[in-house]
Amino acid sequence: METPEGPSDAELIARVRNGDLEAYGELFGRHHHAAERMARQLVPANDADDLASDAFAKVLDALRAGGGPDISFRAYLLTTIRRVHVDRIRSGRKVTATDDIAAYEREPETFDDPTVTGFESGAAAKAFASLPERWQAVLWHTEVEGEKPAAIAPLLGLTANGVSALAYRAREGLRQAYLQQHLADVAGDRCRWTTERLGAYVRGGLTKRENRNVREHLDDCAKCTAVYLELVEVNSALPALLAPALLGTAGLGYLAAASGAKVGLVGFVATGWKKVTENSTRSAIGAGAVVVVAVAAVLAAMALTGNDTPPAAINKPPAQQPTQPPGQQPTQPPTVPPVKPPTVKPPSTQPTTAPTTAPTTAPSTEPTTPTTPTPTTEPTSTPTPTEPTPPLPTTPILDEGLLTITMPSGGGAPSDRAGGSEAAAGMRFVLTIKVPDGNADPVTIGFKFGAALGWPLTGNPSGWTCNKAASTCTANNPAAPAPMPVTFDTPAGGSAADRTFTVSAKTGRLYDDDSETLTVPPRTDENLLKILDGKADPDVHHRILTVAPGTDRTSVTLKISYGSALEWPIAANPAGWKCSAKTKTCTALTPTRPAPLPADFAVPSDGSAAARTFTVAATAGLVSDTDSEVLPGIQQDESLLQIITPTPQTDPNPFVYNRFLKVNGVSNQRVTLDISWGRNLSFLSALDKGWTCSRSTDVRRATCWTDNYRKPFDSEWTAWLPGTGTNNQITVHAQVGGREDTDSVQIPPSDSRR
Repeated sequence: METPEGPSDAELIARVRNGDLEAYGELFGRHHHAAERMARQLVPANDADDLASDAFAKVLDALRAGGGPDISFRAYLLTTIRRVHVDRIRSGRKVTATDDIAAYEREPETFDDPTVTGFESGAAAKAFASLPERWQAVLWHTEVEGEKPAAIAPLLGLTANGVSALAYRAREGLRQAYLQQHLADVAGDRCRWTTERLGAYVRGGLTKRENRNVREHLDDCAKCTAVYLELVEVNSALPALLAPALLGTAGLGYLAAASGAKVGLVGFVATGWKKVTENSTRSAIGAGAVVVVAVAAVLAAMALTGNDTPPAAINKPPAQQPTQPPGQQPTQPPTVPPVKPPTVKPPSTQPTTAPTTAPTTAPSTEPTTPTTPTPTTEPTSTPTPTEPTPPLPTTPILDEGLLTITMPSGGGAPSDRAGGSEAAAGMRFVLTIKVPDGNADPVTIGFKFGAALGWPLTGNPSGWTCNKAASTCTANNPAAPAPMPVTFDTPAGGSAADRTFTVSAKTGRLYDDDSETLTVPPRTDENLLKILDGKADPDVHHRILTVAPGTDRTSVTLKISYGSALEWPIAANPAGWKCSAKTKTCTALTPTRPAPLPADFAVPSDGSAAARTFTVAATAGLVSDTDSEVLPGIQQDESLLQIITPTPQTDPNPFVYNRFLKVNGVSNQRVTLDISWGRNLSFLSALDKGWTCSRSTDVRRATCWTDNYRKPFDSEWTAWLPGTGTNNQITVHAQVGGREDTDSVQIPPSDSRR
């Protein structure tokens, strides 16, 4: 980053206050050319150096005493030069003839400067004085001196970019302060609220409601409307007010010598002078004096800038304009003699008396001698000078009535999408543009919308040409833009910012911005959640929970609830989800496109329908959906269980009755056998490897199970008495996952085998 060369003015000023005269010498070297340029606008060239030196001495005394500027040395020095010059005149108590314009702007009685009185008591000086000194300094060097940021940077101890940024903030601050100061004299009780806010209104700094209130007042108040229109124009002319505000009309010559200002500045001062003197409280300046001073100011400024041709507005007086009412002769000689253009040299002698009679027709050419008042006729072949065309204002104007966003009755739900015929659900609005009568400037609107919204048009609405890529539309008829219907798809969620759209309208200097936030109540979307069957498995209910994708959501949550016959169905760390068995919820890691979530429920062994029911509630932004399912219980499978009587070759114990309980179609799964028997039998075996058996309170009932079924369970029995009834019968109920089977046999059997 570039760094400024040498210490800043503020650093040098601080050193001077500490007694460092060499620092003041550096300040002198930086600013003495500007001081001499200012002095030459007040005194002859041979006296300018003395006046500048006296001003430097007074500034040094002020700094040594702890006063003076802290940052803005140049402006303070130039103001001191003017005041030293005024003090010299007051001490002399006489008027000295001079070609300087200052001779026309002082009254001998008081030696006051009417320009200074007008400006310093007006809005510009008050606004400038209210700014921080750092802002004053950068405004002086950029707006008055016309210096580049690179040249100003060493004075302020900033980089060129820093000067540009500071100047931008200072200009904005000055404009706001000036506008408020300008309104101080016109704010009545009824208009006070509006006038206090007109400055911010012109700059677009009010809220939407305040803008509407100001507009309503302006529609009914001609006085405030006139002030508003004046502010719009003054807002772009603030830089030209700074020099007269601090230096008087001598500042005009200073500006011209410093920057080569031409007719634009002179024209501004001529009209600005008239406004200042009209608003002045001084009664000694009459209408004739105003004309004299205004014309003299213009001529002096043109002489300084080298402009040989006066503006057409003052080059030729209006024809046939009597100074007295019709039918009356003037009782006094004219107070204003004809003014010669700067290119015509005056005669060596001036007339000692004014003409005794006023001319009946305004002269079209200058008299050949000042003692001959008789005008001559202007040649008809001489082309009439034309007024220079003033530049068109470019300051943007906020017009709250330019754009209106309304929602049709019925909630804005359209039957078809704006600009097309395809059916679409959404929220509809109508944009209305109200332009001035006879408007010929192009009318454009631009769209901005949050993440939950999309482009609201299909094709080109009637009367408009739209560019989706640029998010803009242009009216085909700028004099009467057609209302534009727009439809936004109903958002499923998102924050208020995500559901807000803004429309900007512009035509010529007028602009307006309006916004609307789509308020969508929570609603149910039956397509949000789906519960799908997973792979076929008789022992486990495999389910897949799916959530439809969506771009306008920030979170997706599933809450799973289930009956007493079921358990938490989600495995640890499922892909794409963060789940908690404690809260029974799962949150999608990618809300816009949630991954499928597997849910595996063990087949409930018993229980009512409510005990076997699970429910999933999905929430995605403002949209929700809930689905439930009743899971079937255990299914009967007649092929599941077999009770096998061994042959003599396979009988492991010939002294007891062995029965093999075989479960078909099962491998490495939990198998549960519920065994019961009659009173003539006794269950012996409970030691088969891999099996665990337990007796219930019923002495003739046992439950055996294994978590890794590999072979049939070998049960051993003894019979106390033979028989064929239930007293000699064993019953086995087998359950594996969602299947079950029950079989029975007699012991001893009816055949000869054990």
